[in-house]
Amino acid sequence: MNWLVTLMCRRVAPRWNLIRRPYMRFTGHYIFWLAILPALWSTHPLAAQKHPSTDTFLIVSDLHFNPMADPSLVSALAAADSTKWETVLNRSKPSAFSQYGEDTNWWLLRSSLDAMRTSLPHPAFILVTGDLLAHRFPEIYKRTRRGGKPEDYRQFVFKTVEFLALQFRKRFPETKVLLTPGNNDDDCGDYAIEAGGPFLRDTADAARKLAHADDELRGSWEKLGSYDVPHPAIRDARIISLNSVFFSAKYQPAEFNEGCAAVPSSAAAALFTWLDSRLNRAQREHQKVWLMFHIPPGMDGYSSIQHYRSQLKESPAESPAKVCASTLVPMWLPKWTEQYAALLEKYRDTIVATFAGHTHSDDFRVINSASTHPAFVLINPPISPIYNQNPAFRVATFTKDGSIADESVYYLANLLFASSTTPGEWKREYTFSQAWKMQGVNGTTLSELYNKVERDDAARAQWLKLYTVSSSAAYLPANSISGLSCAIEGLTPQQYGTCYCPAEASGSIPPPASPGK
Repeated sequence: MNWLVTLMCRRVAPRWNLIRRPYMRFTGHYIFWLAILPALWSTHPLAAQKHPSTDTFLIVSDLHFNPMADPSLVSALAAADSTKWETVLNRSKPSAFSQYGEDTNWWLLRSSLDAMRTSLPHPAFILVTGDLLAHRFPEIYKRTRRGGKPEDYRQFVFKTVEFLALQFRKRFPETKVLLTPGNNDDDCGDYAIEAGGPFLRDTADAARKLAHADDELRGSWEKLGSYDVPHPAIRDARIISLNSVFFSAKYQPAEFNEGCAAVPSSAAAALFTWLDSRLNRAQREHQKVWLMFHIPPGMDGYSSIQHYRSQLKESPAESPAKVCASTLVPMWLPKWTEQYAALLEKYRDTIVATFAGHTHSDDFRVINSASTHPAFVLINPPISPIYNQNPAFRVATFTKDGSIADESVYYLANLLFASSTTPGEWKREYTFSQAWKMQGVNGTTLSELYNKVERDDAARAQWLKLYTVSSSAAYLPANSISGLSCAIEGLTPQQYGTCYCPAEASGSIPPPASPGK
């Protein structure tokens, strides 16, 4: 028997080796790839998340979408349901993305939303801090679709907003998207939004559906373009969205049904009363609050520089300091900024973060900087490159107590060359903690950053680069920086003038374009 077993082993062994060697090689390769593939896949942006994030969200501002960028398509868009707009817009010519000095066309909008999806496929939620519609929307419509009826135009505005909502929903089907109105978001145009007016009534349901909210949001949006909802990702916290256009020094409501005639309004006072009541309730219930709005409080650095330089040329005999003091431009009426600062101090243990847009820059404000607990407003860069900044959006992380742990900005690096056939190159521009060597985004760290920008030349240059989202097209001479940086903590005309006017009274600054108006 033993001799038979030995013979069989001698005959089978060579054949088994022929099978075993490739099998072992395959097994080794399999084990190798089994070990390394998860690591490689985890670095791919689309694989970074399989489930909704619990601590990371997106912020996008100033889309300024212009569906009429190709005038030949306007009639087709007007005739089509918003669900069909993408098919129509895919015929847009030319194929290039909107360039510097232009609002967002379809190709740039599509690339922006796709980049958000790639960078953070499943955000905890999304904040949209205003200005969905392009600048001069009514004028563009009249120029491209002559003879249309007012109701046709109103319907076109509504379909534009509805189309944007559909595009967000297409990429983020389960994500809560919270909107706030901007100064261009109205049927009658810039700074004309009417409390309880047609635009707010028309868009209330879209805002409610995006937020996955109930009829309380709808009703609040219709009345004041504002609302108060539970925080989507933090227990015992809320997000309050304010229509800060009401507080603007340029606010002039108009009645669409009366040919956009100017009408009186008490919306600003009503909104302040409403905000105080909501904050009071949150305080009583020991809840933290995030605020979001479009126009930040304080001063308009861009416009102040521009007006000062212009007036100085017209009145060369006047004292530069006197001219400067008379040409400062506030974002909000100063009385509302002062009341807001008092409100933040009153509820300083309740309000933990605030987000805005409007300035078309990557910026911030520090409010009550002398307080032991200063407040802040994080101002978000735009998608629209109309004021020569690169298109960008922000990704931020937060902790369980509602504080902002860190944030990064992603921007379009090849705007000049991107088109429907040449993909946009979206890159991470910076991360706050790495760029500034600070932990946490809050009033204290941002106040420290402001002081660093004021004292240190290298920090000032870096801040200016990020302010314009690394754009070589945004011309901001180094000696104009104080006109911009003074707006960070100089919230009243007096505070801003003390900071800015002495520094710039004898200089010669080519004024940059005034953004976000």
